[in-house]
Amino acid sequence: MLEHSVVSEPSLDAVSLLPADRPCAMLRSVIVVVLSVIAVILLATISLPIAAGQDIGPLFPPLQVPANPAIVAPAYEEPRSLAPVPDPAHVNAGFREDHWLVSTRHCKKMCRRCAACCSLDYFRADWDCCTTRISQPDFTAGLRPGVPVCIVVHGSYVTAESVKEDCRRTFEWLRCAAPDRALHVVFFTWPSEGIFTVDPGNAITSVVPGVDVAILGRRAETNGIRLAQLVNAIPSENPVCLIGHSHGARTVSAALHLLGGGDVQDVALRAGPTHRIRTVLAAAAIDHDWLRPTERYGKALCTTECLINLRTRKDWALWFYPLRKPFSPASLGRKGFTSRDLQKLGEHATQVAELDVTEYVGVGHIWPNYYDRPEIATAIAPVVYFAE
Repeated sequence: MLEHSVVSEPSLDAVSLLPADRPCAMLRSVIVVVLSVIAVILLATISLPIAAGQDIGPLFPPLQVPANPAIVAPAYEEPRSLAPVPDPAHVNAGFREDHWLVSTRHCKKMCRRCAACCSLDYFRADWDCCTTRISQPDFTAGLRPGVPVCIVVHGSYVTAESVKEDCRRTFEWLRCAAPDRALHVVFFTWPSEGIFTVDPGNAITSVVPGVDVAILGRRAETNGIRLAQLVNAIPSENPVCLIGHSHGARTVSAALHLLGGGDVQDVALRAGPTHRIRTVLAAAAIDHDWLRPTERYGKALCTTECLINLRTRKDWALWFYPLRKPFSPASLGRKGFTSRDLQKLGEHATQVAELDVTEYVGVGHIWPNYYDRPEIATAIAPVVYFAE
């Protein structure tokens, strides 16, 4: 008798469902990985700036205790409104003057002791964008007594290759506004390339922009210590105008605060400036309330005769400024001084004024958007040239 062996056939469900489960599982894994990466990027963009030192308070007592009281500056009238001016086709012989580059690009450490003792590199620049290294005494000797010195500080994501051209164009921009007056122009450059950017001069290529902005903001503040050193190296008979763009406005604000008797990253000066100082901030990447007396740069207005804030309401980069940390205020460059800010400034409120340059700059943020507009240079010329 033949025996028939019964072979159990696989069920239809097992045949059809098991292979289909594998793609589903893989898809779920891919989704989890993608969501995890997105979460990490969001955390890095929003939360990590705090850990990177965006608002770390003093950790040590000041290196030096300021000895002099704050300087009370006189009131300043609001500048004239923007008016179109002809853009000169050529720079005449009256503009063939020396201008300078002062660099801290070799000082990339952000510790307080490094900032206090880091030397400055001085360069004389010509109209072919060629530079010659000079000493500090040579720089000082090249300044004509009584002639205003305008120090321009750039923002973040400016490479060493573009600095020379920006310096020359800025000098031409300022000199064309008042060719009949004398002016020394100094371009202060600092290591402003992004840490995590594929292209160091392009913020959009940053892998973790929040961390980049935090580190560069902190570095801009550190260079305020070096900027204060530069101001003190200029003879007292030369009035000084400080122009800060974007994070350069933070450098300028930190320097003014330091010169006014405050401390920056636990560093303080024994003596404040003996110069007349005026200030212009463009697309200022600082909190709109940081110049209040009790805030981060509360002594800045004790040092400067006046402060002109070039406000642009459509600046695309400053639109993202509040995202650098939770509950961050808007920037001074986009929001401007609020009525509450002016109330808190007290007697110093008469020293500040704003010019809305939105019509001329539009959504632009980078410094060429400003020095390509002669109207802006004409408007700030009374401040830059110390016209009474």
